[in-house]
Amino acid sequence: MTAFLLDANLSPETARFLTATLDLDVSDLISRKLGHLSDIEVVALARREERVIITFDFHIAEMYRHHELGRFGVIRLRLTNQTVEAVNAVLARFFRDESASIPLDNSLVVVDERRVRVVTAPNV
Repeated sequence: MTAFLLDANLSPETARFLTATLDLDVSDLISRKLGHLSDIEVVALARREERVIITFDFHIAEMYRHHELGRFGVIRLRLTNQTVEAVNAVLARFFRDESASIPLDNSLVVVDERRVRVVTAPNV
């Protein structure tokens, strides 16, 4: 089962929601008092713990594309409405309807209100 790490730009409420509602293994940086970590440190932690990062952060997605292609997984949210309720609704829809067919452990997945785009490293 895939495990997830919520970046510091997402609420611990979302971690609790995903765990309680969808029975996912979700850890969040804020509850772990690790909100101060740099993007490089977040990626290193996710790789060490074998977790897919969920984030709003453009830079983590760029790290995937340009430096770490296929070495970790990231779900980048591009949402106009970034309230906890909106984030939870979008993630619930994604995990229920779309995630099963995506190799999350080594892909970059960009999720917005209307669509999901996936970048998967070749030969991974």
